[in-house]
Amino acid sequence: MSITPNSSRLKQVASGVKMSASKLSIFSSAIAIAWVMPVSILAVSTVAVSTAAAPARAASPDYFACAADMKASGVAEADAVTACAAARYPENLSACVVDINELTGLTANSALLICGRSRRPQEVANCTIDIHAALFDSPSTEALQNCGSSLLPERYSSCVVDISEATEIAANEALTQCARAGFRPWTIQPRS
Repeated sequence: MSITPNSSRLKQVASGVKMSASKLSIFSSAIAIAWVMPVSILAVSTVAVSTAAAPARAASPDYFACAADMKASGVAEADAVTACAAARYPENLSACVVDINELTGLTANSALLICGRSRRPQEVANCTIDIHAALFDSPSTEALQNCGSSLLPERYSSCVVDISEATEIAANEALTQCARAGFRPWTIQPRS
């Protein structure tokens, strides 16, 4: 018995294989797309999220300038080193000390004592300088201490300067009244 290929059957099998191959090709392409698309979307979204969530690189703290500026303003070297090393933002600390020393006449050591304790040394400097410029001819450590102890130093300086200019009370009385006032919602009168 000889095996003779049946040409019609062979053609059917061959076309079936071709159809199966093309269906398999379509199916494998669909699977590949189904896997590639989410992975590529995930990769793109991960890149987008990682670049969006990445914080801007802040300039590194300038400890050198902090120590040099404070030494130049009259702070002892050991005190300048200790204060600058402990500061989160040493350039803000030194700016506070130098500005208060130069613009108010207060000593750099007294400014360092207050600026070193403050969370907002630049605002403390602005507060002290504004009060001195508006109300005092000679250095006032009371203004520096009150600005340093205020939670909102700029608001405190506005209170002191505005009340002193609008009324006849002395600058020291305005310092005391604004320090006492603070922000107490239960004592604020409602506007009519």
